[in-house]
Amino acid sequence: MSTIIASSVLANGLRTEFADTYSAIQNRQADSRLSMVMDLNVSATNRQHEFAYFEAAPHMEFWQRGTAIPTDAMDSVQFTVPVYTWARRVPWHKEDRKDDQTQSLFDVARMAGQSAALLPERFFFDLITGSTDTLPAIPNAPDGAAMFATQDGNSTDRFGVSSGNLLSGSGLASASAILTDYYNALEQFLLFQDGKGQPLLSSETVDAGVIICHAAADLEAFEEAFLQKRQGVVYGSNTAASTPSNIVQDASRNVTLWASSRLATGDFYIFLKEAPKKPTFLLDREGVQEFTSLEGDNNSDHTRSTGEEYIQWERRAGAGIALPYGCIKINN
Repeated sequence: MSTIIASSVLANGLRTEFADTYSAIQNRQADSRLSMVMDLNVSATNRQHEFAYFEAAPHMEFWQRGTAIPTDAMDSVQFTVPVYTWARRVPWHKEDRKDDQTQSLFDVARMAGQSAALLPERFFFDLITGSTDTLPAIPNAPDGAAMFATQDGNSTDRFGVSSGNLLSGSGLASASAILTDYYNALEQFLLFQDGKGQPLLSSETVDAGVIICHAAADLEAFEEAFLQKRQGVVYGSNTAASTPSNIVQDASRNVTLWASSRLATGDFYIFLKEAPKKPTFLLDREGVQEFTSLEGDNNSDHTRSTGEEYIQWERRAGAGIALPYGCIKINN
């Protein structure tokens, strides 16, 4: 078991001006933009939950006089999302706490519990990248395919359009390449079909704006593409330069950039701000619980017999993918 390495803070005469080097960091919270791409309000009551929904309702069609009224059926979808248990314990020997010259061992150890606030964000990035850095397993979307795919689980074009919600990108070498992929994504959203041959998303939904998640290492490229005004070219000493322009800003497109060190350079992800359903969700079973074992404070048999104190936290939660028609991955 790993315990706190306390030797550096046990010497007599230590000065404490820098005792708060890490505790001075503000409480670690998930990015505020997370709530726009992840539903954080889905409660759980069991170790796993079954979800279901009806697919698109039929649309009206011509009813020829003298014939039976046209009929059509609706299909349904069912999927399962598990709840996992999350925990962390930070142990130390009681004498280390007593001899700690900075008097901060317990307070700094307690900061580990703040990381529970980052679990939803960690879940989200696992879901969109397909990695298992945090989650034990990545579920498929309800249609049987990965979150980003060209075809659904039935090997048909996802959302009724070639390439589905996984588009091949043009790279990040220029602002023009990034903007080309951005507009390709907007057009793809507008081409999505509801399974009954009708548009899945309204133009108002697409025009309401997007969040673009990209690697922190690509910050300059994305800010140049979406935020920088570019000066027009001068073709002669007597010709004035055209007014600085940016096609996204000129069109009053609503774009929010989200640079994250959790993403590798290259690929990026586009999320509709007002999608009818957010593409990911947190399944919350039990909130964070904190337990401590300190000498003389109802400590455990383990602490009495070993002298080892600890602080620990537990939480029960899971995460899943909803039908991801509100997001597109640009695959570079």
